[in-house]
Amino acid sequence: MIRPFEWQSLLLPVLPKEMLDFLEAPVPFIVGIQHKSNEVSSKISNTIRVNVYKNQVKTCSIPHLPRQKELSSALEPIHAKLAAEGGSAGRHPVYKCNDVQTKAADDFLAVLRSYFESFFSDLRSHTITNVQSNNDRVSLLLKDSFVDSFPIGDQPFIKVVFKPCIDIMGSIKLFTIRFMFP
Repeated sequence: MIRPFEWQSLLLPVLPKEMLDFLEAPVPFIVGIQHKSNEVSSKISNTIRVNVYKNQVKTCSIPHLPRQKELSSALEPIHAKLAAEGGSAGRHPVYKCNDVQTKAADDFLAVLRSYFESFFSDLRSHTITNVQSNNDRVSLLLKDSFVDSFPIGDQPFIKVVFKPCIDIMGSIKLFTIRFMFP
């Protein structure tokens, strides 16, 4: 299904009933479920589900992507370069990239990195920093304040996608701020 790539996460053909809590894991997984009980239904609301018997795919509701037009505009030139390169791409195996494809992949990742980092550009204004007597700084991220700083239409996306990561990203960003602005 994803050849030439290989699935790098968990694959369980049948998930035992004793392991239903695994359906709430924050990692990608492919599992088979024999019977959809009420307990299973309550745990799979935020997953992408494929019913092989009914030939159906059901997804959870994901809020719209903030500044989608801006992101599309930044990615269009990269796509155009790849589309123009399409003829020569067919001469190479899928896992080997030519120079144009490698540059496009690097550019694509740079655009995505910039896009996602832009969400955290104002992170410092949503922190409380206390300088201790030994000059150690302790910073606390005000998560709700951070989420509320986004336009109302973008907040559902921020809550669903970033709120679970805010602690990690916040700690990294605060660490960077601490050493950039002592």
